[in-house]
Amino acid sequence: MKAFSYIHHIWYYLVAFATIVVLLPALLWTARPGGNYNHFFKAAKVWSWMYLILMGVWPRPGKYQIKHQGPVVLSANHSSDLDIPMTFLASPTPVIFMGKAELLKLPLFGYFFKQTSIAVDRSSFSGRKQAMRDADQKIKEGYSVCIYPEGGIPPQDQLLRGFKAGAFKLAVENNVPVVLMSIYQNKFRLGDWGQPSSIGPVDTKVLGEFWADEKAENPIEELSDRCYVTLATDLKNHGHTGKLALPLS
Repeated sequence: MKAFSYIHHIWYYLVAFATIVVLLPALLWTARPGGNYNHFFKAAKVWSWMYLILMGVWPRPGKYQIKHQGPVVLSANHSSDLDIPMTFLASPTPVIFMGKAELLKLPLFGYFFKQTSIAVDRSSFSGRKQAMRDADQKIKEGYSVCIYPEGGIPPQDQLLRGFKAGAFKLAVENNVPVVLMSIYQNKFRLGDWGQPSSIGPVDTKVLGEFWADEKAENPIEELSDRCYVTLATDLKNHGHTGKLALPLS
């Protein structure tokens, strides 16, 4: 099993590079400075399909029609490196991703990430603050933003890491909803190095649009905790197990 995991991870990088090369003209055109991000998002969906299928993953994104007219903050559990392409396919609206600055170092992918996403240096307080300012500006410009609120991929034995406040602060201060989404099976398809990997389907489900309770003593914390319990409960109902940062009762 460990041998397959290592091979699958190496294959992950090879497939990512090869599929970007195949779609390079379309990605370069849509990601150019001044280009239309919605066009890039469509091209990225095509890349995501190609990439996941070649990884042995059959994506089965759930359908959801957003009721809110305007930008949203999309938040989902973060269990695998497969989450970004799966989110491209499953998001009910084009979103600009916020992700770790280390992604900028990846060949080709790093270039497109720099052109189209918000990089956050998690080792630097000023870097984290700047990323949130950039996300706030994108929301004000009318774009939706995707933030994985765990702030990183948790260990395999953890169901859901505690949420960072950023996504919920962004939603509260801009008076927009958090669109909460579950991504199933990804941690079993491509977990940590040496952890079990497999091929098969990956499903998603949008759990709804969550607004802050303005009457709460701390609307940001209340929204974060409510989203955490909702997401963790759904993952458990889908058969996922592991440690939690908050009680569900």
